[in-house]
Amino acid sequence: MNPYLKAKRDQYEALRSTIEGVQTRAASEERDLSEDELRSVKEQGETAKKIADEIQALVEIEQRSAAVAELGSKIDQAAEQTRAVSNTQAVDRDPGHYRSEAEGGTRSFFADLMRAKEDDGDARQRLSEHQRALSTGTNGSGILPPKWLSDEYATVARQTRRVADAVRHVNLGNDPRPITLPKQTAPTSVATQSAENATTSWTDAYNTGVDTVTPSTVVGGQKVSRQLLDASSPAIDQLIYGDLIAAYNSSVEARVVASMVTAAGTATATYATESAYNTAITQSGGNIPFLKDLAGAAAAVRNARKLPADLLIGSVSRYSTWLTMTDSTGRPLIPVASYGTVNAFGQGTIASDGSILGLNVIASDGVTQYPESILVARAADTVLFESQTLRFRYEEPDGPETIRLGVWGYVGVLTRYAGASVKRLQITAA
Repeated sequence: MNPYLKAKRDQYEALRSTIEGVQTRAASEERDLSEDELRSVKEQGETAKKIADEIQALVEIEQRSAAVAELGSKIDQAAEQTRAVSNTQAVDRDPGHYRSEAEGGTRSFFADLMRAKEDDGDARQRLSEHQRALSTGTNGSGILPPKWLSDEYATVARQTRRVADAVRHVNLGNDPRPITLPKQTAPTSVATQSAENATTSWTDAYNTGVDTVTPSTVVGGQKVSRQLLDASSPAIDQLIYGDLIAAYNSSVEARVVASMVTAAGTATATYATESAYNTAITQSGGNIPFLKDLAGAAAAVRNARKLPADLLIGSVSRYSTWLTMTDSTGRPLIPVASYGTVNAFGQGTIASDGSILGLNVIASDGVTQYPESILVARAADTVLFESQTLRFRYEEPDGPETIRLGVWGYVGVLTRYAGASVKRLQITAA
C-alpha cells in the first residue's frame, strides 16, 4: 500500500478512536459532553472529514494509476507510433524527470541540483523543464521540489509526534508575528440578599489579561555526501526527507511536552530515586501507592480546572513499568484487551497506548529524564501554533563533496490555565 495513504488511514483511525473515547467516557459517567469536549469532538470531526476526503481522493488516484500502469505495459509491448489529430497535440506539463521510485523514476532531484551547480547541462535542462512545468510561489528563493517529494514529506511528517498530535492545533500560515490571546484573571461574585429590598452587593472584582505566544523557527538540517546523491535513486530523496522530518518533529514534540511541564509547576508527588518509584508501583497491603498519587493528580486538575483531565503522558520506558504492575498474586493490573478487565485499573487498545484510571496514555520521547515528569493534563488546554509552509534550501559550504538540506517551520506552544490544566508527578534522580 502507498505509505502516505497508509499513514493517512492510521491518522484517521486515531482521530476516530479519540472521538469515540470522549463520547464513551461521557456515556459511562451518565452526563452530556462538556463545552470543551464538544468543541474538541467537532474540531477533530472536521479534521477527520478532511482526512477522509483526502483518503477517498488518494484511493481513486491509486486505482487510476494502477489502470494506467496496466495500459502502459500493453502500450510498451506494441510498436511505437504517433497519431496526429487536426494538427494538434496534447502535452503533459510535468516532464516526469523526478517521479517516485514506485512510478518508475530513475533520477534524484537533489542530485540534479548539485550537478547543475557544476555546469552539468543535462541536469540544468531537466531542472529548468521541471520548474517551468509547475506553479511556483513567492516563498523565498530556490527551486520547487517535485510533487511526489512533497507527498512523501507529508507521509513522514507526523510519525514521530505523539503529544503534539493530541493537543489543539492552530495554523499560523506564513505569519510568525506574536499572537495575543485574551483571558480572565479575576472572577465576579454574587451574594444572597439579606432581606427583601436589601441593597445589592456590588464589587469591582472582574479583571482580564492576555497570554502572548511568540512563534519561533524550528529547524532540521542534514549534511549529505555527494557520493550518496550520485547514486541518482529517488529512494535516496525519501531517506533524506525522512531524516529531516524526524529531527523536526522530535523538536516540536519536545516543545509541547516542555510547555506542559512548565505549566504544571511543582510536582504533586515526588519519588527521590528510581528505587522509590519502583516501590510506589509495587502492590503493598492491597494498594499501589503510585495509583493513589496518579488519582490525586487527576483530582487536582479537576478541582483547579473544574473539568476532568484526559491525558496521562510519560516516557516510553515509564509506560513499560505501568504495564508490569501486578497485584499480590502476580496478575497484571493493566492487561491487554483480550484478557478482560478483572482487577484492572486500565486497559490497553490497539489504536492507542491504552488508558489508566480513565486517562488516555501517551508514551512520548519528548519527556526528558531526571528530573522526569509524569503529566496528567487536559488536551484541549494546550495549543500548538504551527505553520504549514516548509522551505527547502541547498548549498555546498564544505566544498563539492558535501551539500546541506534543510527544512523549517514556525512553531509556538501555549498551555493555558497554568497550574490548573496540568499536574505532574516527578522521579528526581536515578
